[in-house]
Amino acid sequence: MQASKLLLALTFAALCGQPAAAVDYLTDIKPILETKCYSCHGALKQEADLRLETRALMLESDSIVPGNAAESLLLERVCSTDDDRMPPPEDGAALKPAELALLKAWIDAGAVAPDEPTPVAPDQHWSFLTVEKPPIPKLSDSASDSAIANPIDSFLQVRREALQLKVQPPADRPLALRRLYLDLIGLPPTSEQLADERPWDQIVDELLASPEHAQRWARHWMDIWRYSDWYGLGAQLRNSQKHIWHWRDWIVESLQADKGYDQMVMEMLAGDELAPSDPDVLRATGFLARNYYLFNRTTWLDSTIEHTGKAFLGLTLNCAKCHDHKYDPITHVDYYRMRAIFEPHQVRLDPVPGETNFEKDGLPRVFDDHLQAETFLHLRGDPTKPDPETEITPGVPALLASFAPPVTPVELPAWAYAPGSRDYVARDQLAEAKQRVVAAESELQAAEQKAAQLPKAPGTTSAADDEAEFAAIEESFDALDPKRWELVGEGWRFEEGKLLQTISGRDSHFLHLQTPHPRDFDLTCQYTTTGGDTYKSVMFRFDDSADGQFNNYVYSSAHEPAPKIQVAYARQGKSNYPGAGRVSRQIAVGKEYKLRIAVRDTLINVWLDDKFLLATHLPERRESGRFSISGFDATLALNHLTLAPLAADAKLQAAKGKAPATPATIKQAVEIAAAKLQAARAAESSLTATIAADRLRFAADADEAATTAAASIAALRQAESLQAAAEYELLLAGEDANKRKAAEAKRAKAEKQRLAAEAGKAKYKSVRASKKALETPEHNDSYYGATYPSQSTGRRLALARWITDRKNPLTARVAVNHLWARHFGTPLVESVFDFGLRAKPPEHLALLDYLAAELMESGWSMRHLHRMMVTSQTYQLSASTVDADATTLAADPTNAFYWRMNTRRMQSQTVRDSLLHLAGELDLTAGGPSVDPGPKSRRRSLYFKHSRDQQDKFLSMFDDADLLQCYLRNESIVPQQALAMANSELSLTMSEKIAQRIGDATSDPSLASFIDQAFLTLLARLPADPERQACADFCRQLVDRSTLESAAERDVRARQRLIHALLNHNDYISIR
Repeated sequence: MQASKLLLALTFAALCGQPAAAVDYLTDIKPILETKCYSCHGALKQEADLRLETRALMLESDSIVPGNAAESLLLERVCSTDDDRMPPPEDGAALKPAELALLKAWIDAGAVAPDEPTPVAPDQHWSFLTVEKPPIPKLSDSASDSAIANPIDSFLQVRREALQLKVQPPADRPLALRRLYLDLIGLPPTSEQLADERPWDQIVDELLASPEHAQRWARHWMDIWRYSDWYGLGAQLRNSQKHIWHWRDWIVESLQADKGYDQMVMEMLAGDELAPSDPDVLRATGFLARNYYLFNRTTWLDSTIEHTGKAFLGLTLNCAKCHDHKYDPITHVDYYRMRAIFEPHQVRLDPVPGETNFEKDGLPRVFDDHLQAETFLHLRGDPTKPDPETEITPGVPALLASFAPPVTPVELPAWAYAPGSRDYVARDQLAEAKQRVVAAESELQAAEQKAAQLPKAPGTTSAADDEAEFAAIEESFDALDPKRWELVGEGWRFEEGKLLQTISGRDSHFLHLQTPHPRDFDLTCQYTTTGGDTYKSVMFRFDDSADGQFNNYVYSSAHEPAPKIQVAYARQGKSNYPGAGRVSRQIAVGKEYKLRIAVRDTLINVWLDDKFLLATHLPERRESGRFSISGFDATLALNHLTLAPLAADAKLQAAKGKAPATPATIKQAVEIAAAKLQAARAAESSLTATIAADRLRFAADADEAATTAAASIAALRQAESLQAAAEYELLLAGEDANKRKAAEAKRAKAEKQRLAAEAGKAKYKSVRASKKALETPEHNDSYYGATYPSQSTGRRLALARWITDRKNPLTARVAVNHLWARHFGTPLVESVFDFGLRAKPPEHLALLDYLAAELMESGWSMRHLHRMMVTSQTYQLSASTVDADATTLAADPTNAFYWRMNTRRMQSQTVRDSLLHLAGELDLTAGGPSVDPGPKSRRRSLYFKHSRDQQDKFLSMFDDADLLQCYLRNESIVPQQALAMANSELSLTMSEKIAQRIGDATSDPSLASFIDQAFLTLLARLPADPERQACADFCRQLVDRSTLESAAERDVRARQRLIHALLNHNDYISIR
């Protein structure tokens, strides 16, 4: 403490040397206290019973002594370096010297501050008070009051009247209709719809009941609920879930049915607990599945908690992850109690009827998996520092916990926890198993037919016999054994231990091996091309038929300019030279080379001078044939030759491409096909037995003995299926040692399982029919079982009921605020996802509460709220400030009291969809998998894939929804938008089609009529005279400058360009 006083004295001495300056409490002192002190000494918490929000509270607690900073406890604590330093090190940085100087100067100057009300207790904050429906206010003028039929207008007009604000007149009907259509269905009205004279309410009801309304407003809610298609790296799913479009379709269908907002919230948070066997409801849990993140469970749950709070409650719960919320009554413990609600849940893909391949389709949904998973408070939000001393139980923020329902576990039907027990799963999987049997039968039949067509091999001995009898040859060419070799033709002679061919001919002089060569052989020959005419080729033939019409061969050619080594073959006497068998190599006349050829079945490897050259396949082989060496336009010298059967374990390089069928492989294919059929039949039998066992196992009233017997049969059939599959895989492995080893291990395991099953000691595995999302990148599907817990914790259902309870003061207010913002251009509560203590009190709180109560009383019908809003006089006001009352404009320049309509810009999807709609090109097909974005697509933008990796470029120009958070879209005006409308393929193409539609729809072909109709169609108004004249001049100039031959074509092109220009008009992209 002495050190602290010394530091305080030194600090004062230093500060006293600074020049004095006037210190203002509101601008200089209050911000310091707000940042450094209020979180522990304010309305939320009063550490040491100390509050510092006002001067009166500071005096009451003796924190300051006006006129004497040296005796003020506040300054002493903020200057301290001891354990009692404020703020404590764990809560933030110490005050800076300049801040200390300001505090000292303020206190020494008398601590002057204006009188301020004591901040209300958090539970008295406007958004934390239960919604009470206020009475509809009465206007002072009874005549005016009776003219108002909509409560929205009453609430607003009372405020306007008090401020003497004058409202703008109603918008022109075509402009108002365009606003209505774009707001409710996201598509502009046609010229016929603009001329609709029916009462406004009838048009509103028609639009609200249309599928297009549900699609338009689904996109709004998809923004708020952070819809995203899956993305990752390559095929690895890292974020969201595949087939998340099922959730999108649920949103559309729920809005189309006017499902209550409360019910929608409950289904999104706990559809699996609310209706565990209703796939239509389960789709809603895509809201939670969308938060999936492969690499970090804490990140996944943090996103879930944050956006559950922001979307439904308007609370920034995430600000309490590392410490108590600095501004709202949400504690560090509250945050982890919310986490405990979501702790057990995981994500999986469930099967959908008619599809067993999860890559093609599946239903992403959540479920409670780890029922006993504990939740720990993370010290300072660090997941590596859990606090084992703090017990965390599931719960909601304490401030609003009084009406939280108890958590009751939910018993699940087998349909939910054992997806394989569903009737349609059994039907689909059995159908697929039967198809595999039929396909395998067809394969076996085809293989047997191909084997039956094999020609009988020429010769009297088989290849196996030849190889068994063939003795390896090593020939030095000092002399030839006439029983082994035959010299054909002239020019052969021995010289200096070599056999020479001295006459250059074209395959007219041969050295023949008298006995058939091994079918699989290894040949090495040292030879020299000594001369010749053109090609200078030395040929090594094998598989040679007696008539020379069939053979395979390898040759070297010294022919310039393209010397090479070539693998070739002759059929019906005609030679073929495949590109895959050719390698360019320098072959010099007079130089000795060592050529090695190794052949196994159709695979051939070639080396030259011990360097590997190529591996390729021969088209086919003979069972038996002759070997020979000859020259083609060449003279040659043979020095040494070895020929032997190829060792069974000899390693050859694999060739690219599939090996051609041979008699041996054709016969082997029959064996493989037979094994495949056996495996398919065993798999079908296993599945049938497993389905039967599962039905008894999961039946409520199954006989125990029958269940046990069925389980034993299923275990045996599964073992037999595994054994048959292993036998098939063993044949399929061929000579691949690794695959054979794996197949043999599988066969041994299957045999062991079969013996255990026969002894009644093996357990069967239920039908696997769903795909659980990986909990970590190290996992794979084998980590997870085929069934799931038969109970759900009920935590999320309790949370959903708490959120949608009529006593919850936030839920309805937040929803109403979103609806209002998208109809009127500005929200009633500016901070749309933060209704906490820092949220600016809404100017129209009574109206907000009236609408929130109305929403709840109507059965949470959003359609009812839409109707109230768009049938109000306020909604139908003109957005123009032309001729506006000057006093009103000066008093309320931001239109806080809605004395006119706000002008807004079309959202990105509306911009694109409107172009297609006006051109008659929009495909209104509803639902189904997300489609690839692009200028050629005609589907509504709602159905485009929307993820980090896939976003439509045109939409992105117009402030498309942010994937991470989009509670209210930005509205920007940037050059890229004009460029997109001017130069995009979509804009150019649609402008041509719009021009054609306008021309086709009018009986008056004149340019003046076209201009009027173009303005009405695109801008919902007729042109002013100067605009009409400018458009006519524009078209005439284009016609005059056109190089097109036909006058009609020039006129059409000019009108197309006029439409293109109007699409770039600010009134087109604006909603006025």
